[in-house]
Amino acid sequence: MFHRLLIKSTVFMSAILLSACGGGGSSDVAAADPPAPPITTPLTVPGAYVASLNGKDWVGILLRTTGGSGAVTNFYSLHYNATDPDLYSGSGLITGTTSALLTRVFYYPNISGAVRTGTGTISNLGNGAIRAALSFPATGIEQGKDVTVAASQPSTYQYNLPANLSSIQGAWQGRWSYGLGFVDNFNLNISGQGEVTTSLAFQQDCLLTQSLLTPNFDGTNLFTFTLTIPNATQCSLKSQTLNGAAFVTNSPVAGKTQRLYIVGVTTDGRGISFKADR
Repeated sequence: MFHRLLIKSTVFMSAILLSACGGGGSSDVAAADPPAPPITTPLTVPGAYVASLNGKDWVGILLRTTGGSGAVTNFYSLHYNATDPDLYSGSGLITGTTSALLTRVFYYPNISGAVRTGTGTISNLGNGAIRAALSFPATGIEQGKDVTVAASQPSTYQYNLPANLSSIQGAWQGRWSYGLGFVDNFNLNISGQGEVTTSLAFQQDCLLTQSLLTPNFDGTNLFTFTLTIPNATQCSLKSQTLNGAAFVTNSPVAGKTQRLYIVGVTTDGRGISFKADR
């Protein structure tokens, strides 16, 4: 179950942003998950954050990429404003602070192909909640957009429980989205070493190679994700390396126990996502 959130969104077109799905946790069985302990630190912590915005799901991820007091954190979010999500990404000195500036922010709308750039902040609201405020200026025919969303870590999610590959190992079938389209019933297989493979292609000839999920170095309940797509004829992401994050949570689907979210983006903000239940 998600926390009910207070969300303030101001947009010129429509209120969207960081919105999405899923809870956290690495247990295979939802009923076995203990309640998450309260977060008492006054500082922003890495992990998964969820919200509901205008009845649509959002999931955000704060993934530390370096340690120490100057820890760089990558920010990713999936806003399921439609069946396939809009992607947001950025980075900054986020975790271990009370408020942080995002040094870069990208917005990759679903069924667009055009990336918008903007500015943003992440601030800690206390009790395991954060506020993300993003602003994208008007460009050409695109109106400006300003969005503010508050989100909490899922009720069963323990951010400081190290991610375990055994929780995601095996076969997954779900929806693969890539901004310009999607593939439903897309099959992924994750090995015990975190290698991600599939026999399927997307956008005609986009293939997955050198794809890997790895528990993050800092012991957070998140996986890092890397993917290389080789050169191709029709593929808009050809010859690109994507980096991102993933986590597994309890599935809200009857008869399923796990949900997996994966997001990966290029250096210019384009990307893919994968959502699957098993």
